[in-house]
Amino acid sequence: MLEQSRITSFLKENPSFTTKDFVSMVKEFQAAYSDRKAYRILQDLQDEGQIMKVGRGHYSKVSVQAPYYFKASSLMVEMIRMIDKEYPLITFQTWELYQWNGFVNHQLAHNAYFIEVESGLETTVFDMLLEKYPRVLLNPGVEEYYRYRADDMIIVQKLISGAPAPLPGTKQASLEKLLVDIFSRKLTGQLIERAEYRQIYEDAFGKYAINESALFRYAGRRHLESDIRKFIEDETSIELRSEEWT
Repeated sequence: MLEQSRITSFLKENPSFTTKDFVSMVKEFQAAYSDRKAYRILQDLQDEGQIMKVGRGHYSKVSVQAPYYFKASSLMVEMIRMIDKEYPLITFQTWELYQWNGFVNHQLAHNAYFIEVESGLETTVFDMLLEKYPRVLLNPGVEEYYRYRADDMIIVQKLISGAPAPLPGTKQASLEKLLVDIFSRKLTGQLIERAEYRQIYEDAFGKYAINESALFRYAGRRHLESDIRKFIEDETSIELRSEEWT
C-alpha cells in the first residue's frame, strides 16, 4: 500500500504536476500498482480536495487561498426565493454589480442585480419579477442599460451555456465566470473600466483559489480565451499553473 507520507512529500515537492509525474511516483514506490490504480489515487485526492485539475493532464495542490464568496443582498435573496418557488426547475445564476467593489479602485455608486436564466426562459422570469419590482430590464444592450439605469436596477438576461457552476449551495455566479464575462463585447463587458482589469485579476488570483481549468474552458466557450490569456501574460504579474487548457 502506498504510504500517505509518500503522497504528502510528493505534493510538497511538486505543487504543480502532470498525470505522468504522479503515476511515475506511485510506481516508483509500488511497482505492482497498475496505471488504473494510480489514477484512482489521483481521483481520490481530487475528491478529498487536496488537489485540483488546472488543465488537461495538469494538476495543482489546492491553494491555501480562500474560496471566493459574496454575501448576497436581501433583495437578491428575496428574488432567488421567488424564482425557486415559482419555477423550481429553472437553471439560473445571479450576481451583483457591487461585487466588483471588492476589486476596483473606483467604487461603484449604484448597484444592479443580474439574474441570468437558461435560454428561452428569460421572458418567463422577467414577467414574474416585473409584477413586483418597477425597475426590471430584459436583455438590455449597453445604450438601454445606461438610459434607464437607477438604483437597484434588475437585469434579466440569458445564461450562456457551459458557464461554470455557481458557488456551492447558492445561485451565485462563480468568480471564474465573472472574470471571463467582463471581457464580453456585450453589456457585462461594458460595466467596468478597462483600466481596472489588471487590479481585478491580480486581486482575484492573489486572494482566492481560482479554478483555471473552469475559467479557460468557459472563456473558450465565449471565444475569449486568447484575449484573456494574452491579457494575463502581457498586462499582469499572474503566473498561471498550466499552459495547456481544456
